[in-house]
Amino acid sequence: MNKNVDLQQLSCYVALIKHQNVSKAANDLGLSQPTVSLALKKLRETFKDPLLIRSNGRMTPTSRAIALDIEIQEILHRVDALNRSEASFNPLTSEATFSIMCPEFVEYYLAPRIAARLEQEAPNIKVRFKTSNPNEAFNMLDKGELDFRLGWWPKPNLMLRTKILFRDELVCLSKKNKHPNQKLSISEFINSRHIRLEAPRNGVSTMVIDQAALKIGEKINIALEVQTIFNLLKTVSETNFLACIGNKIAQDIKNKFMIEIRPIPLNVPEIRIALYWHERTHRQASHIWLKNIIEAEMLEINNI
Repeated sequence: MNKNVDLQQLSCYVALIKHQNVSKAANDLGLSQPTVSLALKKLRETFKDPLLIRSNGRMTPTSRAIALDIEIQEILHRVDALNRSEASFNPLTSEATFSIMCPEFVEYYLAPRIAARLEQEAPNIKVRFKTSNPNEAFNMLDKGELDFRLGWWPKPNLMLRTKILFRDELVCLSKKNKHPNQKLSISEFINSRHIRLEAPRNGVSTMVIDQAALKIGEKINIALEVQTIFNLLKTVSETNFLACIGNKIAQDIKNKFMIEIRPIPLNVPEIRIALYWHERTHRQASHIWLKNIIEAEMLEINNI
């Protein structure tokens, strides 16, 4: 076997044999379709066999692929057994420290839920939330300086696992009673002064608003940048500035500030928040424990 074959490629192989479909295999593994396709290409080169052949709308395994499947599954079972030696991990006694990078509004919902789970299950484990910085996040994951990232990368690095956990729509905020029950016109939205979180905290969600404005030959007037969402909300409630945030948190805190929630008069896509973690930690018992907690809590948040 080629010495360059790695565990991710073998995991892709098993999923491809099971699903006989690249998209379904990628979804099952929490990987992107290009990652799975690249793994299949390398495996074909390694084993000098097409392995899966397109037929009648699906990918049919060759006889060589079927024979290899049993052996590869056995290799993965042995690796799992080795990782379960770390399965002596016990959250009740562990003193591990984890780090999570996410947008401020995600931390607003997730932090108290993580705290509650630590109280119940892990009295000595520490979790540190880090300021969102998409430009540095992969390097931090790759170096082991970060355990998980919640956010959105349109094209994540091939060494990352990913799973979408949260969806929301962007809305516009204005001072309460300034425009009661009145829709914003495109002109009013473009010509008003806007307030945003400072980069890189503002992330992909505000970028899509800028892109939507550019498509109609306009540019958003960003006149003020602040450090926290609460400063943003307070400023909107006391001035004529506009701001754009997710609808869920806007609905949750609208009664705490004098603000109106209004549709954005541009064609902008929904917010997506995915969980990202490095292939290196995918089978570690401690990371699996926290990943399962994050997934469960984010799915509940998404359904609020």
